[in-house]
Amino acid sequence: MAEVKARKLHYDILRVLAAFSVVMLHSAAQFWYDLDIRSTEWIVANSYDAIFRFGVPVFVMISGAIFLDNSYELDVKKLYKHNILRMVILYVVWSVVYGLYDCRHWNIQEAGAKTVLKEMLYGRYHLWFIPMIVGIYVLLPVLKSWIKHTEKKTIEYFLGLFFVLQIVSETLRAVTLNDEFHYILDLGKAEMACGYIGYFVMGYYLAHIGIGDRLKKILYVLVVPSMVANVVLGILLAWRVNVAVATIYDSFGIFTFVLSVSLFVFICERGKKTKIGERGSKLLKEMSANTLGIYIMHIGLMEFTKNRGFHSMILSNIIGIPLYAVVCFAVCAVVAAILRRIPFIGRFIC
Repeated sequence: MAEVKARKLHYDILRVLAAFSVVMLHSAAQFWYDLDIRSTEWIVANSYDAIFRFGVPVFVMISGAIFLDNSYELDVKKLYKHNILRMVILYVVWSVVYGLYDCRHWNIQEAGAKTVLKEMLYGRYHLWFIPMIVGIYVLLPVLKSWIKHTEKKTIEYFLGLFFVLQIVSETLRAVTLNDEFHYILDLGKAEMACGYIGYFVMGYYLAHIGIGDRLKKILYVLVVPSMVANVVLGILLAWRVNVAVATIYDSFGIFTFVLSVSLFVFICERGKKTKIGERGSKLLKEMSANTLGIYIMHIGLMEFTKNRGFHSMILSNIIGIPLYAVVCFAVCAVVAAILRRIPFIGRFIC
């Protein structure tokens, strides 16, 4: 019982860190496309963006650790009725909200109903996370059955394929410009071992099987070099093509992979030795419960405040980016806490 409670606390900490990292990278990216890529301001923004890319991989690993756990009893009907239906409704509601926000100054009659509906369907770019996780949920009965009946070495084989065919492949793609080489990389791509399912299974493996102390030490040693590599390569690759590019530190870049896995392992490991009082645990649980709402709403808040003169460059962006991220994170957390407490509809909107 104590172990389960401690594990939930680890996940709460990881969720909060992951949510803040997403807010942080979008704060850094606010003027990322507009700045001169050789300016100090762009280098600062790019550096923050490159370091805080672990959010989505960590979110997916948490889900894998929870849903693939043998103690989690899967009911397919409940999965669709509660988890999947909730996420679908969330996507529809917030796509409509963002779409209507975009249409607020339009002449609806001139634009036409089809254009307005299309805008509401597309919503906002960051909502891609919701259909992605729904796609994994749909496969959950298959994944759980496989995990339950397979051996450790088979899971390791799958994760090895994920590392080579997704992480290494995407890293090589990011640092090369040769189309023929990219074509070769695609030839041996096994889709089943690629994409976010790899992180999903990785979360289960790290939380419930674990890695040896030697590998942990290697991961921890690589954290700072990985941060530096993401920053430096992000700058050099942008300068090479003379346009801002983020492919090297995307979710499947090898250095972001190291940062994401290291953080996940460290929190799960360190949490066993760290005691948090009842008040601190309640606060973490509350913040964790608000993270989905923070993820959904922070882009809207950033767009709203930017149009009114409050943004990540209101001060020197080396200070402005983290300050703006903290403010947006806090405001969205408060709003999310209020919205999700609305009777009946709260869980479907936040």
